[in-house]
Amino acid sequence: MREQMQRGERKRVTGSTAAPQKSNLKPTNSIYWRQGFDERMRGHEQIRSAVTRGAVEAGWGDQGGEDRPLEWVRVRDVDVLADLLGLSTNVGQLQAAKEELKPWLERYPRLSEILQTWAALRRVRAMGPDSWRSWRDALHVLDALAARPGEDQVIRVLSGRLFSDTKRIEQLLPQLDVLSGGGLASRPRGKWEVLKTLGLVKQPLPLMVAGAGTILMQQGPDCTIARPYVGVAPRNVRGLAATPAWVLTIENLTTFHMAAEAMTGRTDGLVVFTGGMPSPAWVAGFRRLTEQLSQSATFYHWGDIDVGGFRIAARLQEVALPAGVSLQPWLMDATAHGCGKKVSDSMRDAMRATAIHAGWSMLEELPALTLEQELVEVKLPDTARKQGKSPDGE
Repeated sequence: MREQMQRGERKRVTGSTAAPQKSNLKPTNSIYWRQGFDERMRGHEQIRSAVTRGAVEAGWGDQGGEDRPLEWVRVRDVDVLADLLGLSTNVGQLQAAKEELKPWLERYPRLSEILQTWAALRRVRAMGPDSWRSWRDALHVLDALAARPGEDQVIRVLSGRLFSDTKRIEQLLPQLDVLSGGGLASRPRGKWEVLKTLGLVKQPLPLMVAGAGTILMQQGPDCTIARPYVGVAPRNVRGLAATPAWVLTIENLTTFHMAAEAMTGRTDGLVVFTGGMPSPAWVAGFRRLTEQLSQSATFYHWGDIDVGGFRIAARLQEVALPAGVSLQPWLMDATAHGCGKKVSDSMRDAMRATAIHAGWSMLEELPALTLEQELVEVKLPDTARKQGKSPDGE
């Protein structure tokens, strides 16, 4: 009868006037004939009750007297059937979801898309309207983050404060991804890509910088960039007393350490660790660090050659760079390295689309290869830029 309830709901959503398809129970491999005799008899009583209530109509075999076998069932009234089964209809669940999520509709446009999808009997990340409580929790998280823009919050501390459960936010990853991402049909992002973009971190992270110069601080003494690098609280950064010819942001920690060591004896550039996907606090600190360099420095990014790496570049271009600056790729063309891991064409297409979103049209013909940053030999940008070589560093 659950199958018939679903068919009845689809009929109601589509507005079809045709009768729903019967559930044919004649085949010996149907669920009806896989039940034992006593179970079938109990089912018969339920079907007769449902017929009496007008929930379904049923057809019985010609032979067998009072124990005639059931041959088919078809829904007549979805609401009555749902009541008999002790279930909520999609309409009822959707109404509850709309009512409970209404306070957030104007502030979070993606929510309307979710409700429309549920109304069409489709699911969002395998969740239907009966999951509205988890979406409400995710919206409470987004509200708490919006109340402190440009800051990072420790995920388990915030989770404990909001829900008295330090791990609750981590259970809301699909909801947070959809509500803050590129659309219901977009490819799911990795856990920390979602959380760090929102400003949810394991612990506060420093802004780590290698190069030459002095980081000007909001409070306390200014910080000379020592060798091989220094780390400062992003919120305390006020600016930079130096004029590097280039700034290179690096996605992964191992590569940042190697690049910092390669900076020994160099004073022409600045290498900055993004910590993977940059968080709001990192973005705010980096903008203050580099805001006076828009006319004097070339900005590069070096990360993994994969969708995540290009997404980081796109975010840097969108929110982290000084006004009027275009971010350039550094060592992020797999064809230049002669190696990589083969991936599907759909993954390649996603990489190309994300690279173009970052403003890197020169990479629109990327091959179906990914390559981790740690597998690429460290090179620094200065000589390549001065000699007019391509901005991907080769």
